[in-house]
Amino acid sequence: MANISARETAYQHIRNRIIHLDLKPGEALSDKELAEQMGMSRTPVREAILMLSMVKLVVVRPQSGTYVTPIDLKVVEIEQFSRCALEKEMVGRICQALDPAHRRQYEENIQLYQFYAHSQLPSREEKLLETDSEFHRIAFQIQGKEPHFKNMLDTLHHTERFRILSLMVFQDDQVYHDHQQILQAIVRGDTRGAVEGMETHLNRYQENVHAVQKAFPQYFEAL
Repeated sequence: MANISARETAYQHIRNRIIHLDLKPGEALSDKELAEQMGMSRTPVREAILMLSMVKLVVVRPQSGTYVTPIDLKVVEIEQFSRCALEKEMVGRICQALDPAHRRQYEENIQLYQFYAHSQLPSREEKLLETDSEFHRIAFQIQGKEPHFKNMLDTLHHTERFRILSLMVFQDDQVYHDHQQILQAIVRGDTRGAVEGMETHLNRYQENVHAVQKAFPQYFEAL
């Protein structure tokens, strides 16, 4: 077996390239080329590819090759269902535990998101994704549960790709307004409002499915 750290490094590197659409659905992967790009032997790369196949980000076809899988909306629904249950729990817990420092952290994050949303930066979608994730991380941080957040984020294999495509299609302020409403409910100590706001926010992707598929059909087509 390859060194675990090398395998994990390869896994994270390739996964990030898939998540950020640098490696697109249907694209063939070469363990030799990937190993050369990362400056490591082929063994940890091959093991990383097997790990990626287990989470359905790649498919390995004997006598054919290895390919990046299309976005599976059924998997997105499963990932979002689990995420929503956990995030509602966390946001409900902090409604009685928000101090001024954490409120400022939320407010600064929301304003930063608004800045990126209206920017022309070449990395706009990546910055929006990072800032959005940071908003959701804060509740876990307040509760001392950041490892839970990282674990959750690491399971959003198909959802993250869909989120980036959504950011490319939609230029509106819906995420900004959702985040504002969630924070306002937290500040009021309105547990029910915060939980319902989070549920609405995380399920809003369902409204965007048709438009995103229409704009990027090749990302959803079966191989």
